[in-house]
Amino acid sequence: MNTIKLKRIASYLLSTVLVTMLTSCGSESGSSEFTGNQMKMALIPGTVEGNTTTGTLLIRERTDGRAQLEITLNNVLADAQHPVHLHFGSLDDDGKIATFLTTLHEVNGVGRSITHLDRLDNDKRLTYNHLLTFNGSIKIHFEASGPLENEILGAVNIGLNTAKNKAYLNGTKNITTCNNKVGN
Repeated sequence: MNTIKLKRIASYLLSTVLVTMLTSCGSESGSSEFTGNQMKMALIPGTVEGNTTTGTLLIRERTDGRAQLEITLNNVLADAQHPVHLHFGSLDDDGKIATFLTTLHEVNGVGRSITHLDRLDNDKRLTYNHLLTFNGSIKIHFEASGPLENEILGAVNIGLNTAKNKAYLNGTKNITTCNNKVGN
């Protein structure tokens, strides 16, 4: 097997374990900002210009009911800034943008994005519980504008679409480009 296939299999196994990690209610040790409810999953790797990334998405419930989305992306370029979008529909649908998430910034070799999310761009309220059943996906773009703006560095199906990640993680499906149109 080639290295890319082995990495995808390892990523799939990690994702399978992490997706099942929904913790019960209770306060997180040392923090009153969060309820303890959270979901962590592996990002589907993206490759742009020969650079392949790996990472995770952690969705945490804040005590006010909002969702905090924490993205960690490894193998990003130094000083990189990458736009992050929450899309309507699964990665299969290539749906319009539901809202823009916090731009991912590289620090010490790792890209990070933290977003406190409670509303979509159409002003529809979206709590942590709504996000768990949302018909959506998240994509991290290589650049905000330019020739590589629709190239994807990492992505993940969320909510109703989480089970669809398996086909991308095991290499059955590939992420191509992204619809960068804003939806309603």
